[in-house]
Amino acid sequence: MKKKFLVVLGLLILMSSCARQTGFDGADTFGPIKINYVAENRFFKYNHSSPLTMPDGSIIKTGDLKPFWQWVERKLGIELEDVTTQSRSNEIIQTQSATGFKDANIYGGNSTAEDLMTYGTQGYFLELGQFIDNGYMPNFKTYLENNGSIREAITAYDGGIYFVPYIAEIGYFARAFMCRQSWVSALLDLTPQRETAALKVSYPGYWHGENARHSRNVIVMQNEAAVDGVLSFNAARDTLINYIKETYPSLEKPSQLFLGSKAQFDIDELAALWRVIRLAPNTLSRLVTGTVVPNADIVPYFFRQTSYREDLLRLANYFNGQRVFGSDSYESKFYLDKDGVLQFSYAQDNMLDNILPLLKTFYDEGLIAPDFATLSLRDNFRNIYFGGDLRTGHSKFGFMTFDFIPSTTAVSLGDGRVQSDVEGILPPLTRIPGVTDGFVHFIENTRVIKPDGWAISSVTGGEKLKQCLLLFDFMFSAEGSTAQNFGMPEMIDIEPFIGSGGIAYPRMSSWFNEQSALYSNGDGALFSRNFIGFNFPVGYEKSIGFEQQFTSVQGERTWKLYEDADVLSVSYNKTSSPYFSLVPPVFSLTSRLQRQLLATNIGATQVDMIFTYITAGAATIAQIKDSYNSGRITDYIEVYRDAYDGVKR
Repeated sequence: MKKKFLVVLGLLILMSSCARQTGFDGADTFGPIKINYVAENRFFKYNHSSPLTMPDGSIIKTGDLKPFWQWVERKLGIELEDVTTQSRSNEIIQTQSATGFKDANIYGGNSTAEDLMTYGTQGYFLELGQFIDNGYMPNFKTYLENNGSIREAITAYDGGIYFVPYIAEIGYFARAFMCRQSWVSALLDLTPQRETAALKVSYPGYWHGENARHSRNVIVMQNEAAVDGVLSFNAARDTLINYIKETYPSLEKPSQLFLGSKAQFDIDELAALWRVIRLAPNTLSRLVTGTVVPNADIVPYFFRQTSYREDLLRLANYFNGQRVFGSDSYESKFYLDKDGVLQFSYAQDNMLDNILPLLKTFYDEGLIAPDFATLSLRDNFRNIYFGGDLRTGHSKFGFMTFDFIPSTTAVSLGDGRVQSDVEGILPPLTRIPGVTDGFVHFIENTRVIKPDGWAISSVTGGEKLKQCLLLFDFMFSAEGSTAQNFGMPEMIDIEPFIGSGGIAYPRMSSWFNEQSALYSNGDGALFSRNFIGFNFPVGYEKSIGFEQQFTSVQGERTWKLYEDADVLSVSYNKTSSPYFSLVPPVFSLTSRLQRQLLATNIGATQVDMIFTYITAGAATIAQIKDSYNSGRITDYIEVYRDAYDGVKR
């Protein structure tokens, strides 16, 4: 969590004499609202070469405000000007901090919340609480009154609110485990092809000895079946099937251990299945393509792209309930343990000494995609491992991933069809000592308050400030929230969409769906953000209704699977145990804490060492620990514990 604001800490100190604006007397009072905001290389301006024809016949061309924001202008009687020049939000913050954020009225973007809060306490962004509590933002005030945990999470150490966050679909899973269902049945219930592949076993298993779940452990059994440490397909498969029959005699067929809402596998049983899958290139390539693919590479577990590499560490949840992330961000490495103490997961002894070596053995056995952590690669592995089945000469096929439900269950095969075999699989069962009784399904990744959002520069005053507040507040009105989630009225059909739980949501119009198919291959979220301009991660609360209506049949079954199985997750204000509580998306640090943090050196260096250890063995656990210690990890943790205590006061 050592953020980029430290780079400009010296500048902040020099500029700390800036007086905080507390009213409507800012210098920039007339003209259009200037917005300097970028999210995932997306802008308020339309920046596509192909013009877009709207339902009323108007043409949107390069350089125009996107149609949603033009509608907002007309609706609120304001004028917006996109003055964004940088392509990344961190570039905006770094560049504009040098001039005191005087070049625009509204700033923000992806992962800017901590910077907006920090610079806000220095006087460069307006303290919004005064306007919220004095009647200028009535809709947002009502929202915060109904969601006290959100107000708490966005309040700085001085009691001020300096930004409005993008709030994801609170109460819903962010991502899920998904796999090719037919592969499990083909290998465990049917007669496979002849296979000659073999692998050298490294993974020792976890749920045995003092951690034993059953009288026998399938990984120990497979390892015993290996010859000179080398496991064949027949030995791996026969051992797994015999184990299932002995351990779960009530199952009608072996695949039921893994598939459906009654699935009851743990991480060892999943690893045993991964081994069988890895060793079955002939069976599985023929199942996918209709013929055996020579030298087919079967990857049991992968992630969409290398920037998602830290998702591998989420598997720690399934080794006796080790938490990893406190919020839905790779930067959020602090979580609350069962006693409510803030812990830094990446440096904990259990993670480093016990779990990382096990994850390394998964990689050593070829159960994890070989290039999953090579940051120089820009490949979309999901398209390769799930979407390449029909390509001539294609030889890379994946079994399982951890990703968003709608997009993953609708991966394009390139001929107008989608990958129909990919569907949800439950998370492995795990024990959570001191928190739950027995073994439970648990998933840590859930929708949260995101570290994205927007703030108002302190140079803004007069009528322009009133317009900025009106804009911010509009996104929390019934009309504004509907528009930001589902688009302008002409985007919405008369008949509602009925989502999970029988909840009715606005349904996207046929025009929207047709244009989405034309411009973004049917990806409604991509079309809404990139072309129309709504669903943009500014300050608002996102509804799950949009995502669910662009979810495939397999995706709908995945939602239902997780609901039917009562998969446990984390949220805000959990009363059952602090273990299930989310932490704020960012922490507000006082100048004292900032100075203390500047004296530490914890961050990307240690993360890179972790993945170097897993993938190449070029670093050791001892070296990782030494790096944390030399970086003053104890001081680093104390800074954030102090900051968290400040949030809770």
